[in-house]
Amino acid sequence: MFLLAVLMIVAATAYAQPAATTLSLDNVVNTYIEKNLELQAAKYRLEWTQVDQIAARLRPNPGFTFSAENLGFSGPTPTSEIYQLTATYSETIELGGKRQLREKAADASLSVAQAQFADTLRRGVAAVKRLYFDALLARYDLEVANENQQTFQQLVQFNLARFQQGAIPEADLIKVRLERIKVDSAIKEAQLHYRQAVIRVLEQIGESAFPSNQGVRGDLNVSLVKPDLEVLRQAALNQRPDVQVADRDVEAAEARLALEQGRSHTDLIPYAGYRRLGSDNTIVAGISIPLKTRDKNQAGIARAESEVKIAQKRAEIVKNRVLAEVEAAYEAYQTSRQQLETFRNELLNQADESRSIALAAYEQGATELLPVLEAQRTRADVRREYFRTLFNCQTSLIELTLAVGQEIQ
Repeated sequence: MFLLAVLMIVAATAYAQPAATTLSLDNVVNTYIEKNLELQAAKYRLEWTQVDQIAARLRPNPGFTFSAENLGFSGPTPTSEIYQLTATYSETIELGGKRQLREKAADASLSVAQAQFADTLRRGVAAVKRLYFDALLARYDLEVANENQQTFQQLVQFNLARFQQGAIPEADLIKVRLERIKVDSAIKEAQLHYRQAVIRVLEQIGESAFPSNQGVRGDLNVSLVKPDLEVLRQAALNQRPDVQVADRDVEAAEARLALEQGRSHTDLIPYAGYRRLGSDNTIVAGISIPLKTRDKNQAGIARAESEVKIAQKRAEIVKNRVLAEVEAAYEAYQTSRQQLETFRNELLNQADESRSIALAAYEQGATELLPVLEAQRTRADVRREYFRTLFNCQTSLIELTLAVGQEIQ
């Protein structure tokens, strides 16, 4: 029983003293929102869309015309009696509510852009969370490998003492030493995977430096929830930014159609000015009315009508895809949750108990070394699979949150 007690202390020490870490989940998400280059580019695209609102509010530019006529260069009449100078100022009066329709179309386009940015942010946060938990899983794998190494080191020392006492053959000591060497190699591989996972997190959040002592802190434990599928489906249709993008795109297309219809109305261009004819000064006034007898913007209206139909069909496609994603994510979460409950209720305890029995029997000389090695390997494998199941449960919950468009309560 002494060996079992030592191994339990070793395991507790291994899990109580993880490698130095600095990145938490909240820190990773906040830094991503603040520094990620793709997200910053999306913000600039949103600012670019706001320019359309400025343009929509502006009235058409006024016009100024200056002309000189009857500037004689031959003939009996002096130029001073027949020359004509004219200066006019004109303003366009938009009819059909074009300015208001432009503003409405610009507001609708901005609303679409805002929803697109929210969707980009939603997907980006989910992606960086997955990378964070991937790094966290790599850290857990490294800790399991370290615990395994210390366990086999204790077995080596224990068997060395027994071999020196003549209680076991040298072959048993060699077997334990070989197992420890294999574990040493597994630690090197786990360290590499952990380092690579941390680098991926740092790259995603916009960091340009990758210090070698950087790591992640936190745990994989997840609070299991039992959401209602129908509630999730309805929430996705109401909350998901890409659904809002599709719906607002329909509204924007309808606003553009109304604008194109408004452009079929004729604008009035009144003008007024000054004219000098010889020695006489006169006032000029009038109104210009473009005659839309042929082009009444039929092409623009037809194009806008097609855009409305396309946007409506695209909205239906998006909603169908969203419901399918919710269903798939829900099933994945249910499966991972059930697997996690199986590990917690059965497999972990059974693996610990199996190793304890094998160690106790080996310490008393009632069994060979091979069952001990198998029990230790099985326990390490079960713990690794348990942590991967925790990881799968976390990521499936992230996918479900991504599919629904809001945190799962």
